[in-house]
Amino acid sequence: MPTPRAHGIDKDEWFRLLPLMAEQAPLASGSPANNPVVPTVDEIQDLYAQIYA
Repeated sequence: MPTPRAHGIDKDEWFRLLPLMAEQAPLASGSPANNPVVPTVDEIQDLYAQIYA
């Protein structure tokens, strides 16, 4: 699966926007209550940091 880096997304820009993306992620899904485990903002940020590679 292509990573954000593979799509040409700048690393500094990705990490600059990471807190905003993590904050908006549960809301953007439209159904956070349907998830049996709702991750914290910190957990989402960690996942986004891992997938940049």
